[in-house]
Amino acid sequence: MRKFVVRRVLLSVFILFFVALIMYTIMRCIPSSFTEAKARQLSQLPGAKSYEEWLAQLNALYGLDKSIIGGFFSWLGDALRGNFGDSWYWNKPVLEEFRNTIWYSFVLGAIAFVLEIVIAIPLGILAARKQYGMADYVITVVALIGISLPTFFFATLLKYAFSIQLNWLDLYGLVGRFYDQLSPFGKILDMGKHMIMPIATLVIINVGGLMRYTRTNMLEVLNADYIRTARAKGLPENVVINKHAFRNTLIPIVTLLGGTLPSLFSGAMITETLFQIPGIGYVSYQAMINGDIPFYMFYSCFLAILTLVGMLIADILYAVVDPRVRFD
Repeated sequence: MRKFVVRRVLLSVFILFFVALIMYTIMRCIPSSFTEAKARQLSQLPGAKSYEEWLAQLNALYGLDKSIIGGFFSWLGDALRGNFGDSWYWNKPVLEEFRNTIWYSFVLGAIAFVLEIVIAIPLGILAARKQYGMADYVITVVALIGISLPTFFFATLLKYAFSIQLNWLDLYGLVGRFYDQLSPFGKILDMGKHMIMPIATLVIINVGGLMRYTRTNMLEVLNADYIRTARAKGLPENVVINKHAFRNTLIPIVTLLGGTLPSLFSGAMITETLFQIPGIGYVSYQAMINGDIPFYMFYSCFLAILTLVGMLIADILYAVVDPRVRFD
């Protein structure tokens, strides 16, 4: 186990280096440039220098006068010392802006993730057990509707029903107008109330895929020879499903769930934008389209690390759910 983890960590460092290089190259090549927009804005001030002079000055200030390789290694040297610089677009340190926004997205993603597992896995198992029955058809239709609905369409339906027609929930925002006048517990309730529709949107849109995935794998396991043998021995159906079938179904599900770790921190750009939640998804999108290299480089590398950690955790969990798995 120790040798396996060490090998994977060393390989992850190698992969992370090239991921960072690719992301830096993309950020340097996108059409929108922060320095060009800033130089154009400054050159229009009374008595200002020309656009070309401002552009050359800003490029030298932000290290964009270097080649892509030279600029990347300059960024990498600062990053290894823990210096990720200031966000050009948000005009504050990268880590400060990251800390101010990440927890909104994490709470949103974590609650939705738990609800997806609680809903999708039992319903997927039920659909497999009742194959071609009424329960299977109903669950399949619900799953396909969730997969097919665009995020903006379902979010708009929720806002129309619960905000405009019933007036139960606020249309958008993270807190209400009287948030500052509430008690600490009241503030938590107010924020939770504003999270209901965004969480419902994420759950309904994403739960269908996991539900279908669980059903497919459970059907494959239920048709295996050892399941027929267990039933032939006279074991109760609940023991066959919960002890023998479900444990083997967990292996592919662990693979899928291991890859969801970055999604807890990546934010939901469309959902956060529709409900005006200042999460990391919306912030990182604004940074990318405005050419904010310091912020987006930190964010993309952060997600790359989470992806590699999630894959490592999934590999280790294989041995937990299936003792037959060995790392040699």
